[in-house]
Amino acid sequence: MKVIRSTSPVLLFLSFVLLFALAPVSSASAAGLADGQYSAQYVVWKADSDSTSTANTYFEKPAKLVVKDGKIKAQVTLTNSSWITSFKTLDQGVYKDAKVISTNTAANKRTVEFNVNSLTEVIPAKVSVTVPAIGYTGNYDIRLKFDAASVQ
Repeated sequence: MKVIRSTSPVLLFLSFVLLFALAPVSSASAAGLADGQYSAQYVVWKADSDSTSTANTYFEKPAKLVVKDGKIKAQVTLTNSSWITSFKTLDQGVYKDAKVISTNTAANKRTVEFNVNSLTEVIPAKVSVTVPAIGYTGNYDIRLKFDAASVQ
């Protein structure tokens, strides 16, 4: 005699509910973060691939995130600040200069702030670099990628 077992629809439904209840909650958007200050790891990628840009070495880690009224602003510190003459991020379809929060001329660093719509989205950016000692000037497209799981 062949025994046929069927899973109860209620048991199946409860299994899915339990699965989603135990799944880690992502803090990938401001909706998941209360107003306050956080830190998050990030990487600077090349414009056309998910590989690390040379520019990554000129950005201190982690970034500071400031959440207020459901909006995220990221603050990153640029090293060799005198070489990075311009830093812009894509904001609502337009590249905008990041707001300078602080400058430490002696340490050759400056901290800039820009809007972040979601910590899961890649943020296109542009940097201009000038190194007078060697007569070098260049403009680069880069992308910033936050690690939403690292938010503290």
